[in-house]
Amino acid sequence: GCSTERDIEVHVKDLLCDYPFVFVPSAFSPNNDGENDEFLVRGVNIEELTLVVFNRWGQKVFETNDKENGWTGTFRGEALAPDVYGYYLQAKCFNGDEFFKKGNVSLMR
Repeated sequence: GCSTERDIEVHVKDLLCDYPFVFVPSAFSPNNDGENDEFLVRGVNIEELTLVVFNRWGQKVFETNDKENGWTGTFRGEALAPDVYGYYLQAKCFNGDEFFKKGNVSLMR
C-alpha cells in the first residue's frame, strides 16, 4: 500500500518554419562515403516541400516534392562536375507557415 506523488513541468517549444528549424546545406560531396552524399533539406517540422536545382546556365537538373529524396549530384544518370548550383526551395510546415529560400550549393567530389 505505498504511494507517491511527483510534479512534472513540461515545456513545449514552437518549431518555427525558419532557420535553424529548416536547414539547407551550402555544400555536399556525393562520393558514396556515407557522409553528405545528398543535397537534402532537413527539418522535423516540414510537411511539404518543393526543391529545384539548376546548373549555371539555368537548366533544371533536379526537382523533388519528397522531403526524404535529396539530390545526389547527377543529371540524366550522369555524375555532374564539381561546381556551384542554384536552388529554389518552397516548404510548408506543420503549423501552416511557409518558408522560401533561393541560394547556391557547392557540389564537391
